[in-house]
Amino acid sequence: MLVSALFVIFTGCSQVKRSTGGEGEIPMAPKPSSESAYTGASRDGAQGLEDIEEMQGPFLIAGQDFTVVLHYKRSPRDGGLDSRALASLDIRDAAGAVQYRESFSYLVEGGTFSETCTAGISLLRGSNGTGLLVESGCLPSAPLAGGPWQIFGVVQGKLMPFGKALVTEGEWGEFVPGAIKRTADITQILPDTFRLRVWTGYFFVSVPVRIDWREGNLALAERCMYQTGHGFAEEGCEVSVDEAWVAPRDQEMTFVRMFRESNERSGPPAHVVVKVTSTVEVVAGKVAIIWDEGPDAISISVGEDVWVKVRIDGQEGWIHTPEDLNAIGLFASG
Repeated sequence: MLVSALFVIFTGCSQVKRSTGGEGEIPMAPKPSSESAYTGASRDGAQGLEDIEEMQGPFLIAGQDFTVVLHYKRSPRDGGLDSRALASLDIRDAAGAVQYRESFSYLVEGGTFSETCTAGISLLRGSNGTGLLVESGCLPSAPLAGGPWQIFGVVQGKLMPFGKALVTEGEWGEFVPGAIKRTADITQILPDTFRLRVWTGYFFVSVPVRIDWREGNLALAERCMYQTGHGFAEEGCEVSVDEAWVAPRDQEMTFVRMFRESNERSGPPAHVVVKVTSTVEVVAGKVAIIWDEGPDAISISVGEDVWVKVRIDGQEGWIHTPEDLNAIGLFASG
């Protein structure tokens, strides 16, 4: 039997309809800055739609100012935000030159929008750099469809998207500037990261993504390995768990197979009794993060084998099969 040595290496969708450019932001509604309506030649004759613009910024990034211009189509029949659909998005420099452009599709039926897209903008200020976060999404969309999230920064003096946009079954978590550690005359600045709340089927887990402002790319912030007789192999990382709701149990008594560690190499499991009256707590989770780069976006998901650290009547350990998860009141959904 192999003894595992687990360690962590710090590597230091909404159904979006888009045509060019990149993908992309934040968990909030767009912030209106200025809006103007055009009539006459700028009116969409086929649909009777008006063209309006919404400007956000300027945003100071690496000593340069950038402004985001959101171009909408608006139906004159209705009022409010539901009466408009995002048609395109521009990011312009201080001189007004377009540095990035993205188009979105929309559908009008019966004089109202049946398919619409929106986008929100946020400035990220980290310990290592500053950039823009753009989240766009379209309706209708699948349940729990999160993203796309696209990050922009300045690399060698030029504004650019950092790889492809990220999507997941889940939602945006938070941006975390890198911690600054000072020891004597040495200052260490850890990478800036952001966290996505990814749905496992049972609960959300927090997945950190590292931002490399210098090179202009994104990567998983953690990779976890274990030791085998042939070197090291990768497996899932222990992560924090959110919204793990344990349902009331209807069986008078059952049991689960509880392991000392989050793998079956740790030895034979203990058979722990679970009663209707047992106190069950979910402590943590362990999942394999899947970084799947497609033609248009990078999808972040988790592997099917979800390990859960639980405390049952004070006894703590790991379980992982659907039968054992169901036995404590955790059921797959979504």
